[in-house]
Amino acid sequence: MDTTVLVEIADLQAGSSARSFISANQPAEVPYYALRELLAGLLRTLCDAHNKLVAAENPAEAFLVLTALHSVAGRKKDSAIRALAVELSEAFKANPDGPRSDLKREMLQAFSLKIASLWKQARRPSQCAAVQSLACFNAGDLARGEAGELRGPNDSFNCLGGERCAAAMYLSQNQTLLTKLIDALHPDNLGDEAASKRENQQRRKALKAIKVDGPLRFNKSLCRAVGDAYFAAMCPPGMDVITTNITDHGFLCEAVGKKATRLP
Repeated sequence: MDTTVLVEIADLQAGSSARSFISANQPAEVPYYALRELLAGLLRTLCDAHNKLVAAENPAEAFLVLTALHSVAGRKKDSAIRALAVELSEAFKANPDGPRSDLKREMLQAFSLKIASLWKQARRPSQCAAVQSLACFNAGDLARGEAGELRGPNDSFNCLGGERCAAAMYLSQNQTLLTKLIDALHPDNLGDEAASKRENQQRRKALKAIKVDGPLRFNKSLCRAVGDAYFAAMCPPGMDVITTNITDHGFLCEAVGKKATRLP
């Protein structure tokens, strides 16, 4: 399963249908690369939103800080604002007649519990085997700073600095498959919309870097750009890549003779 499905099954409040699907389709595996993506992506965004609220006088100020972020923040900015809005809505629902002076405290308490639960459940997904371990993966629990802010394992949301990219090492072991993925991402083989997506351009750049430079010289900052191509490449024969994002996974899996299936 990919990172989008891992997030679904780790959500104890809304992920029951995803967990039922996984239970009915065994065996199920989740690569450590999905945990790496979750830590550096969604989890970091949620912690950033939480920490903006910690530093603000009230929720309104936290929203203003987030909305003032530069547009280059893109989806991270939108996701952080959305996460904060959800917590605000749930705080009002949980205590509609409560004093507004407690709103920040209530939001922070619920927010931090939700984030901690997401990370805990993702690291121990029910009925899923964690596979393809990464020596570079920054495993461990989230930490709390002196001001109450949430921090990543070992004070970082990134990979371990002293280790080479293990994902690149895996991908470099099959040069034929790597070439097929690079070719599938060539603009001439994509529609106009897909060819113009920066995500696809960066993915092809990262895969070419693995092929040309090799895993030892691979720039680790490009690891996240590999993204969906990792799941297509590393999915074992006879198994499907389960995802909520069939558009990006479908053609990559097809290019290497595999199948992507949308989570119902």
